[in-house]
Amino acid sequence: MERIATIILLVATVAAVGYLKMEQLDLDATNAENAAAEAVETAAADAAAAAAELVEAAKIRFTIPHDRDVNTTDITVALDGSESFDAEGDSLSYKWTQTSGNDIGLFEGVPGDSYQIFYASPGEYTFKLTVSDSYGSSSSGETTVSVADEPNSPPEIVVKVYETIETID
Repeated sequence: MERIATIILLVATVAAVGYLKMEQLDLDATNAENAAAEAVETAAADAAAAAAELVEAAKIRFTIPHDRDVNTTDITVALDGSESFDAEGDSLSYKWTQTSGNDIGLFEGVPGDSYQIFYASPGEYTFKLTVSDSYGSSSSGETTVSVADEPNSPPEIVVKVYETIETID
């Protein structure tokens, strides 16, 4: 009888240890899944941050120069696509379009010209240049121009205090 009780106790102990081991394996698998999901989320956030940094780094930045005229609110900016080229040397045509920002109205000199100018007040403006060759093949690219306010520092205060020999009546 004692032998049967020992065997039953041994079987129960092995079953309990097996159950605990399975629970531990399930817990480890859940922890591994959570760690993998967290790693994917972190990698995605890092990739998004890196992409945002590249976008910011690619912006062309200007500041309206301080000229002591409070009425100066914009600057003249030139867009130049003249270094675009066709590998076969075909003639090119250019089309500029504004894709974002306050509408500034490009000043077209000659339609299809590689060079455009505009007046920009503080803000961001994105432009698309489409260059086409005489066969109708084309490529496009975008650039963003960021214009900052005219810098202005507050006046500096200088107070002098001294004794005077004049009398005030």
